[in-house]
Amino acid sequence: MDKKKFGVAAIYIIIMVPLLLVTYFANWNPSNISYELKGENLVIEEGVFMKETTEVDVGEKMDELLQFSLAVSLESKLWRTDVTVIGLLLPFLLFAVVPDRRPFRKNLPFKWYMTIVLAILVLYAAYSIPNHVSQIAEVHQNVSHLVE
Repeated sequence: MDKKKFGVAAIYIIIMVPLLLVTYFANWNPSNISYELKGENLVIEEGVFMKETTEVDVGEKMDELLQFSLAVSLESKLWRTDVTVIGLLLPFLLFAVVPDRRPFRKNLPFKWYMTIVLAILVLYAAYSIPNHVSQIAEVHQNVSHLVE
């Protein structure tokens, strides 16, 4: 493996391993809220490593609990989709830096390649970011209803 390929692989690993660890093992999502149901109590955790916890009795608040859990689940699903897309598109960006290893280099000039890759990224971001913003707002609204 030459130095350029090794460099691209190293950068990919440096970016993706923390993303995957935080997403799948720490159960993090952009709302920064996770929960655990313990009998009649809901433990809401905010943060990744230094978690701030709030415990709520949900005996009478089943509707709010379902809305909250659905909102957090949807946000987690959106984030996991984003991590997958990042994992798929990041190599195309990284290999753009290494011209002799760039995909489609024989068929596509560099400017067109970068235009297409950046257009895909911008379109996905335009789709994803508004969904995250609305879903995060819904999660926080549901937390405030549960804590009341």
